[in-house]
Amino acid sequence: MKNISSLLLIALLTCFSAVSIAKQMPEQAKAMDVASQAVDINQASLDDLISLKGVGKKRAQAIISYRETNGKFASVDDLLKVKGIGAKVLADNIQRLKI
Repeated sequence: MKNISSLLLIALLTCFSAVSIAKQMPEQAKAMDVASQAVDINQASLDDLISLKGVGKKRAQAIISYRETNGKFASVDDLLKVKGIGAKVLADNIQRLKI
């Protein structure tokens, strides 16, 4: 009887864990989808830029301000001209950046 109760408890906990994981999957899939989308640095919104690794609100705003002051970026390497954007941020995001 004790073994049956233990097995029942394990089965019940497994079901609850599976439901919890299933609920989290759409959020994780959405995060992965956003992380794989290309970002056009000449058109990107603040939120688009914040989705880049190492870019928060302050850096995203610096990119937009630079773009408004100096015109469109000619290449993704021009991001290095933006204060706060260094080689590491550029390297971390190079696969997602486009003009």
